Amino acid sequence: MPELPDLEVVKNVLNLKIIGKQIKNIDVLQPMVLHCLIDDVKARLIGSSFHRVDRRGKFLIFNLDYGTKLVMHLMLGGRLRLANSKDKVLKRTCFRIYFYDGMELRYLDPQQMGRVYLVRNDDFSTVPQFPDLGPEAVDPSLTFGVFSQRIRKFRGMIKNVLTNQKFLAGIGNAYADEILFEAGILPFRQRSGLKLEELEKLFGATQSVLSQAMESIADGIGEDIHVELRDFLRVHGRGGLPCSVCGGKISQISPNKKITSFCRNCQQ
Repeated sequence: MPELPDLEVVKNVLNLKIIGKQIKNIDVLQPMVLHCLIDDVKARLIGSSFHRVDRRGKFLIFNLDYGTKLVMHLMLGGRLRLANSKDKVLKRTCFRIYFYDGMELRYLDPQQMGRVYLVRNDDFSTVPQFPDLGPEAVDPSLTFGVFSQRIRKFRGMIKNVLTNQKFLAGIGNAYADEILFEAGILPFRQRSGLKLEELEKLFGATQSVLSQAMESIADGIGEDIHVELRDFLRVHGRGGLPCSVCGGKISQISPNKKITSFCRNCQQ
């Protein structure tokens, strides 16, 4: 699933490549991902231009003419691809947005779990989960004081707290593992059992892991925004492999089909 670092890079590339381009047409191949009427989408997009692409948590927000916004939540397998008419159309393509200069923006989603919404006049009440999002995990105004105050409102295992979008927006399964590894905290620890110094490590790890991930992804994918780059991760998805710090074997479990990876030696 694309998380904050992936989507931040995608947003930055799109702001360089599609801003100001007039939309010639949109071809909907798999309408299931659209949580709005196809005719409404076409009426709002065709002839308009994207003015700016924003990110809020795991949502991408495409700002169009007349206060219209196209909001995408890519969910598990959704991806965006910059293409041209000569590029092969993959079976998992759900819709294609055509620009007058020949460029296309394609939405790919093999599971068709993604969600695409039309928003007008900044009324995000029709977008599930959006109004309840917490602060951005990489917001410069997110100080340790704010972080520590907010986290005390949440109970349960610390990994579940990190992935709760009401706490902080943008962290998912993979980067929660990476943050906890960097902080030296086991994912199953109860939030209420964490000491002040551990919260400080957790806050620092959140900032450093996400920032470094954005740099690695930007350097690794270029303009191929449909590519998921995770080979630089230190623990997530590396079950059975040696830990890069202690050399021990990385443990991995899959409760509820969600992978949790950790090092029993480095994390306490």
